Amino acid sequence: MAQNPCPRCKQLIPVGIAYCDRCRPIAEAQAAESIERRQAYKRAQYNKAYNKRRDPRYLSFYRSKEWRLLSRTYLQHMGYRCEAKLPGCTCLAVEVHHTKPIQTEESWDKRLDWDNLEAVCTSCHTVLL
Repeated sequence: MAQNPCPRCKQLIPVGIAYCDRCRPIAEAQAAESIERRQAYKRAQYNKAYNKRRDPRYLSFYRSKEWRLLSRTYLQHMGYRCEAKLPGCTCLAVEVHHTKPIQTEESWDKRLDWDNLEAVCTSCHTVLL
């Protein structure tokens, strides 16, 4: 039976097996960490490009202290329960959605209006957008 050395510890292992039993969990954990780092980098690049295309007025609003405080308060008030309950709903609200989009001048004035808000989970918010 042919054997090759393990790439990490140089212990002889059968041909066709990448790592020995002792090194396999370490190598798999490193591979998963590498994939996560790559995905995080891609997300950051996508978000950067997305934000360049958006109107700076909306970006500054969503980063404002008033919006962050209002959205957190609203989520707490709703008990972090998703109000939309669309198919695929996880029921754990982590985002606040404007029921009337703030892109119109009429709705822009209601951007901090409590009655224009809805607590939603990420999957429901994706559908609502």
